[in-house]
Amino acid sequence: MKVYFKKHLGEVLLASFLLLSNSVLQVYAATKMAQLANYLIEKKLLYFSKTLLIIFTLWFSTFIISLLESYVQETVTQNILTDIRAEITNNIIGLTQSEFKSKPVDYYESYLQNDTNMIQKEGIETFFLIIRFSGNALFSLIALYAYNISLFIAAIILVTIMTIVPKICKNYLANGIKGVSEANEKFLKITSSGLHGYETLYAFNVLAELKRLVNNGSNLLKHANVKNTVRRSIIGIVTGVINIGSQLIILGITGYLHFQGLLTAGAILATAELATKVFDSINIVDRYFSQLLSTTSLFEKFGKLVPSRNFKCNTQNLDETNLLTKFVSLTFKNVYFSYPGSKNQILTNFSFTFNRNNFYKLNGKSGSGKSTLLKLATNQLQPQKGKILLNGIDIKTIPQTIINNIIIYVPQTVTIFPQSIDYNIKLGRNVNSQLLEKVKNIYKINNDWHPDSLSGGEQQRVALARLLNPKDKLILLDESFSNIDLKSTKDILNNLLNQVETVIMVSHRSQEIDPKLFKSIDIK
Repeated sequence: MKVYFKKHLGEVLLASFLLLSNSVLQVYAATKMAQLANYLIEKKLLYFSKTLLIIFTLWFSTFIISLLESYVQETVTQNILTDIRAEITNNIIGLTQSEFKSKPVDYYESYLQNDTNMIQKEGIETFFLIIRFSGNALFSLIALYAYNISLFIAAIILVTIMTIVPKICKNYLANGIKGVSEANEKFLKITSSGLHGYETLYAFNVLAELKRLVNNGSNLLKHANVKNTVRRSIIGIVTGVINIGSQLIILGITGYLHFQGLLTAGAILATAELATKVFDSINIVDRYFSQLLSTTSLFEKFGKLVPSRNFKCNTQNLDETNLLTKFVSLTFKNVYFSYPGSKNQILTNFSFTFNRNNFYKLNGKSGSGKSTLLKLATNQLQPQKGKILLNGIDIKTIPQTIINNIIIYVPQTVTIFPQSIDYNIKLGRNVNSQLLEKVKNIYKINNDWHPDSLSGGEQQRVALARLLNPKDKLILLDESFSNIDLKSTKDILNNLLNQVETVIMVSHRSQEIDPKLFKSIDIK
């Protein structure tokens, strides 16, 4: 959290300054209450009215400052959250594909949404609340000192007691929470045994035992939660008594000082409000500080996203030979592959070389490994045995960005982003308008299409248009025309083949492929 506050230090300091300015004005308004009461007692109507106007002006100023402070605070909050999301996204981008796919998409969404929302509420907003209430407490203490040092000393002592007592009670409260946690574990253990033992209870015609087990677990939860609530209530009473007692002590001292002729009678209104600000604020700060510290675990969690990518590519040799500037060949040497946890071997001792200036069609029944082979070709998957060579170089030693510059994989599932059609084709790449219009014409893409209402065939046309300039690349087409009618497929495919040198294609519609153009490769 410190790193982000430091990055936006100017905005954080401005928001803090505005919060503290409000505290000063509110405390000053509270001190004016003493004058107000004195003028009322002395029946000085003019001064009474002027003081009322001053108090109103002070509070009105705090409303204006609050408006500005809310804007600054929300701006810096959103800027920090944007930076956090950017860092998370950078770490996600840095993951290898296998690392990324080892977790469900929801896992990464929780980082970007749930965790950042927690940081906003429990971290950033809590920080500014601490600043606000710390200001209230600090300036109220200063005001009490201005009235009389005895009030200040008494307030300091009482604040110390208020801070220490909750810490003394911490173990008492923790035992209550521990009891609830243990009861939850027992409840789950008991009910889980009943639910998993359903067939056993059913076989012996004693399903009513399931209800009894759940009731037993519920009673454990009931006793633990009631006990914990009583503990919380006791601590609440203790802290409440200290809070109210502290305020009354300040009032008592104020009264004593008045009887001694050291303070006016009206001072009791001011010290009452100042005491409330001091003790309520300290109570809130203590609670929020623990809340702020809880966000540390979230930032520790973010550390799990640090990519472990480690390339061993000899870039000096690559630069000298220019072996990876365009596609030449893709060789599978004695490749074995099976998916984790599966007993079925998808590829067994598969060897073949795909050469430039050829069109290939992969044949085989469903599940034979055609799509798997394409994913192996792009290093999305790694074989258990054997080697895959791109232009004669082990693909494991080549950075993924270089692989993706030479091999373009068009998957079965098309992702359409909630942006314009042009964006969905360019994907952030710098593309001149002439090339963009050219590919839209080739794939018959209409400018009036809306990303949210594309048919399956229209989505596939957009996915193919993303190839843009496929020269010198290996194009992998995985059922890329399955939702496009046969006549249009033939036209689009012919246009595509006129632009590319090398294609490996998977298709279950034999009619869409000219056998004179494609070499058939059987995958068994």
